[in-house]
Amino acid sequence: MGNSRDKPNFESEQELHDWLISFYEEQLQKFLGDIGGTTKYGVKITPRLVKITMHRYSQLREKYSATDWELF
Repeated sequence: MGNSRDKPNFESEQELHDWLISFYEEQLQKFLGDIGGTTKYGVKITPRLVKITMHRYSQLREKYSATDWELF
């Protein structure tokens, strides 16, 4: 019943945002080092995949950037 994979638990929205940004950053590093290869799920790493991932990473950075955090 349900998904057997462990799901991360986040204590705050900011923790979730930080995790998402880190995830996309790690994916980009992997993809850039292996263009033409495949992911562990069998997806071919193409320049288009890198471009799409970079675009999403940029969107997340812009939306959840540290400059947008409330300061006390």
